[in-house]
Amino acid sequence: MSAPGTRPLALSVDVDTHDGMRLGVPRLLEAFARHDVRATFFLSLGPDRSGRAILPMLRSPRFLSKMIGTGAPSLYGWRTILSGTVLPARPIASAFPDLVRQIEAEGHEAAVHAWDHRAWQDELPNFKPHRIRAHFDRACSAFRQLTGHDPVGIRAPAWMTTPTSLHLQDGYPFAYASDLRGSPACRLRTPFGLTRLPQFPGTGACLEELLPRGIVGDQALGEALATEVLDGTDVVRCATLHAEVEGGIFGGVLAHLLPRLRAAGVVVPLAEAVRGHADSLPERRWALRRLAGRAFPTSTSLPLAQAKPSAGPI
Repeated sequence: MSAPGTRPLALSVDVDTHDGMRLGVPRLLEAFARHDVRATFFLSLGPDRSGRAILPMLRSPRFLSKMIGTGAPSLYGWRTILSGTVLPARPIASAFPDLVRQIEAEGHEAAVHAWDHRAWQDELPNFKPHRIRAHFDRACSAFRQLTGHDPVGIRAPAWMTTPTSLHLQDGYPFAYASDLRGSPACRLRTPFGLTRLPQFPGTGACLEELLPRGIVGDQALGEALATEVLDGTDVVRCATLHAEVEGGIFGGVLAHLLPRLRAAGVVVPLAEAVRGHADSLPERRWALRRLAGRAFPTSTSLPLAQAKPSAGPI
């Protein structure tokens, strides 16, 4: 736990693909042990259909530009890029029960990210309520089979939510959510009313969002990521990594990021960091907005009285 009077510092990892789980998570666990930090691993539990990203690429010049700018083929590998289309989809966390148990045995938190990450990211606004429930049901069931207990935390794939998904999410045994970007921790108000789950967003940019800014090199990227988090003003500061990125070809960034975070205090999973903070959060209104470096709008929050923004760049 953080010392009294200090703001908690948390570390989180999104696991989006089969190879991110198979290759990236073990590398991250090794680095975290070496630097004495603990993290929350938001696990995608169902099929890896990453190859379906080709479809929005064809529809969206912005998405194509992002894929080129982040070097997606070298970042994810051709097996992942073709998964679920030309090549069969492979299960993600569900394929690695021993690795999920290792995550928890080493003091990290396992949490829910997705059942079918790609379908949620691309199609959620068109989901009927029964399909949203099926996503949560399957993800929670798979999580329980892997861990023997209910999940405490959840983070929506690509930070994509709707008022309906947030309303239905409240009916599952989560204690907190991290579904938002670019806004402070809050209680969300939607057309369905005040949501039950407190929202604790990630702080600052992800590495993939720094690359289009022209930041290059492990040291520069690691220092930029650390600055984004440590300069954050929220009640809980939370760094966001990806198993496919910092657990892959950008693994060298960790040698510069983790010491900076560790020097700032004890780095803990989100479930620990948010403890005791949920009751004092302000109410804010759900909205969508486009963040620099991201191809599609993400979920955020606004003051209750503020006018609704466009989904244009900020």
